[in-house]
Amino acid sequence: MSTSMHPVHKALASHTDPKGLPWVPWAPGHFIKLIKLNPITGQIILFIRSLPGAALQMHFHPGTVVVYTVQGAWTYDEGWVSEAGDVIFEVAGSTHSPRMVGREDTVVFAVIKGALDFVDAAGNTIATENWQTFLKRYHDYCHEKGLTPVDITKF
Repeated sequence: MSTSMHPVHKALASHTDPKGLPWVPWAPGHFIKLIKLNPITGQIILFIRSLPGAALQMHFHPGTVVVYTVQGAWTYDEGWVSEAGDVIFEVAGSTHSPRMVGREDTVVFAVIKGALDFVDAAGNTIATENWQTFLKRYHDYCHEKGLTPVDITKF
């Protein structure tokens, strides 16, 4: 067995303090706190806070999604409820409508690869959210509230 030396490199890490970022209104009963948007891959990293009883419109994910439930409870009505500490893995091509079922606000941390295509009952795309639309929403909200936006696309 041979041994080899590997050069030591400075960590190429990016730090974000979410306490300084605003909760931006998204859909009725839902707010987003954008952590990182990757213009190269289209990856979206964010917190979503939802009011008790709120449901998000049916949507399709062309890419994978990983969701960690921080607080509260929610479901896709597929025989399970995600509560604090649970992790949900969504395969590419998933279509669903999350519904909040807890008595407190539900907060999730999500890593989304690609976009969310909101669809009607027939499956027709009626709106799309991606890193660009999220970034515009964030900048517009900061401008409206007199906040200085953080560069959430920088790595």
